[in-house]
Amino acid sequence: MPCRLLCVGDLNADVTVSVEGGISVGSDTPGTVVMSGGGSAANVAAWAAEAGSAARFVGVVGSDPLGSFLIDDLAGHGVEVYVTRRHDAATRAIAAIVEADGNRSMVSALDPATVLASDDIASSWFDDVDWVHLTAYTYLQPAGRETFAQLVATIESLSIPWSVDPSSAQMLASRCRREDVATAFDGASILFPNTDEASWLADAEDPVVAAERLLDVSETVVVTCGADGAVIARRGLPTFRIPAAPTDLVNTLGCGDAFAGGFLSGRLHGHDDLASAGMAADVAVRAARSAGSR
Repeated sequence: MPCRLLCVGDLNADVTVSVEGGISVGSDTPGTVVMSGGGSAANVAAWAAEAGSAARFVGVVGSDPLGSFLIDDLAGHGVEVYVTRRHDAATRAIAAIVEADGNRSMVSALDPATVLASDDIASSWFDDVDWVHLTAYTYLQPAGRETFAQLVATIESLSIPWSVDPSSAQMLASRCRREDVATAFDGASILFPNTDEASWLADAEDPVVAAERLLDVSETVVVTCGADGAVIARRGLPTFRIPAAPTDLVNTLGCGDAFAGGFLSGRLHGHDDLASAGMAADVAVRAARSAGSR
């Protein structure tokens, strides 16, 4: 399996609650509840492996049975897993409420104990690696900002291209200054925001305008726009859109991660941005048909 992608960041359980109508506050609501492996960085690794790229994941879980389940589940997707087990921490779970139209709202508990620390970083992670993908879930914790900066410094010292997913517009806006985030992400080869994240980072509502402004931060910007497809901007080349691939939508959870995994796999196999985006859209369709994020 050609090409080694290293994804560094979050691995957690997704508890997905799907309802056909609204929540009946104070009473029972018919629906389904599914627990599966999740975490943005872990999802990207799993979908990249699905798309044909050798993938490695690095992250943190607790020493509890849930942590063991998540490690085994991710390995079952063909990902090489390097995980630190924290004996004083519980493995994180994220609650996702999916409504009838497939859109989801998430409740995320960011426990500092399950975020990588600078002391965790090992040179062996980067052996035979062609690309590194990061997420802002590491950066969002104040203690994780030093780790994020050290990861970027290590990656760049090894001349490895890297990408980053801003992860959460709401959390970035409530916890961070825009200029600090732009500085932290500066030098990325690819930035993977969704429309809300791109809008906040670029201070622009239109995703095309936002993508082109963010070229000051990253060489390539890929804005995922849900049912409106994606916008791809790259320095020195015309910006273009691709439509979302038609599908019977079950769940949008993990679709952006699947798109990133497919796009990175295309890039690692030497495809141009248009071909990589087409590959990404096909992978995202598979995620949209799934009850979980991978």
